Amino acid sequence: MRILAVEDEAILLKHLVNRIHEALPDAEILAFDNANDCMDDISEKEIDIAFLDIAIGNINGVVLAKHIKAVHPVCDIVFCTGYAEHAASAFELGASDYLLKPVTTEKIQHALSQLRNTNIRRETQNGLYIRCFGEFEVFYNGEPVTSFTKRSKELLAYLTDKAGAVCSSADIGNAIFAGSADSYFRVVKKDLIKALSEIGQEDILINDWGKLGINRDMVRCDYFDYLDGNPKALNLYKGVYMRQYDWARETLLHINQ
Repeated sequence: MRILAVEDEAILLKHLVNRIHEALPDAEILAFDNANDCMDDISEKEIDIAFLDIAIGNINGVVLAKHIKAVHPVCDIVFCTGYAEHAASAFELGASDYLLKPVTTEKIQHALSQLRNTNIRRETQNGLYIRCFGEFEVFYNGEPVTSFTKRSKELLAYLTDKAGAVCSSADIGNAIFAGSADSYFRVVKKDLIKALSEIGQEDILINDWGKLGINRDMVRCDYFDYLDGNPKALNLYKGVYMRQYDWARETLLHINQ
């Protein structure tokens, strides 16, 4: 496991690295005291977890986190800061945890229990896993599935949001394809089936003429676990649900009630 630690104060950086090492003695730790050097160095190195200060010289830690996520989409972000007021924007970005200084080994261990992507990779090394909390993402054997088109991935997200309900092509078109012709739905549906077939998972779809759904019993998903009251899923939810899709706000409001 490779871990990134960024803190612009040398003493605090050493302290952070020591606490991470105590929690994860076998991990490789890349430590930086400025964001620029960090961004230059990590582009070709896979990063599993990034522990970031919020105030890093003249670059905000949230900006650095966005850069890291652009390069390493499944990297877990943990902020370590003395400023509680940035927590909301951190979790909107998809941060796994937000630690207030002083950072202790116990806080690091708690953050490790909250990880979104790293824990998913550990727990789902075999088969399909769908993540709805944060950004919608699909994993197979612990790795993100990249064969979806933009629209077929959104279609799968919409079916997942419906949690097993079978939807008509008209309802799907009105909800996510802005009233597009039924022929467009058929094209996107074909793309979705193709992407799932490539990983042997096309059977998760309930596929009927002009209708489509997802077989909830055949899919591991944080949202489904949440609906079932699974404590681990309740712990994973940080107030962000399928962030990239505007139509998901209705479910988000329901979750937050």
